[in-house]
Amino acid sequence: MSLPLVSGMAITTQAAPSSTQSQPQGLALPARPPAPAPAPAPALRQAYDAAFQETLLKPADAEVLTRFAKLAVQLGDIEGAISALERLLLVEGDLPDVKLELGVLYFRLGSTEAARTYLQAARSSSQASNEVKDRADAFLKAMASR
Repeated sequence: MSLPLVSGMAITTQAAPSSTQSQPQGLALPARPPAPAPAPAPALRQAYDAAFQETLLKPADAEVLTRFAKLAVQLGDIEGAISALERLLLVEGDLPDVKLELGVLYFRLGSTEAARTYLQAARSSSQASNEVKDRADAFLKAMASR
């Protein structure tokens, strides 16, 4: 099963993606933290609230957790997205795409050590595609140059 991830990448919950699968580019490493987002549209806030309630009803459902994480990022709730993705790792195991995403999100929060830990884990996973390894390397190099 492949689920879209916050950055536009896909989470593969049953088998590791092959290096021949192409995945869209995800988040770019920002030069500085993003400006505060404008007030969310009521429909987005309602979707976020409904997705949160669904995570309470289905705390181990990969699709539910991923949907909530995407909405949380759209609303600027980075901590909420991190929580959902960390729970997804507990449920599904070694998902290098999710570890990469967590590294990016922790970086956005300014938690460089947590970001580094997840990026290194994504890079060293035996299930990581070449793209995930390359993106993790790029983020780690960018972090080291700061």
